[in-house]
Amino acid sequence: MREYLLDGRKMDSRQESHQYLQKTLGFPDHYGGNLDALMDCLREMRDTKITLRYSRAMLNSLGAYGRAMLQVFQDAQIEGNQFIFITKEQG
Repeated sequence: MREYLLDGRKMDSRQESHQYLQKTLGFPDHYGGNLDALMDCLREMRDTKITLRYSRAMLNSLGAYGRAMLQVFQDAQIEGNQFIFITKEQG
């Protein structure tokens, strides 16, 4: 299983968040940098575990957009793509 660790403190704006996700999760160069593109890339991941630490920091920075982003991760997990998403407040 591939495992990725995301740090919510590095997600200060929409643009920075998507750049960080693209780099950390290995999304392709043509990644669109929006929630639809995020869902498309997550749907392609199999046998993957993503842990988001410091989710509150991300939510404090991004507000409603951060909540929508978390929902995308949760929806991708629900679709049953052999994908696990976990949030942790600290390391």
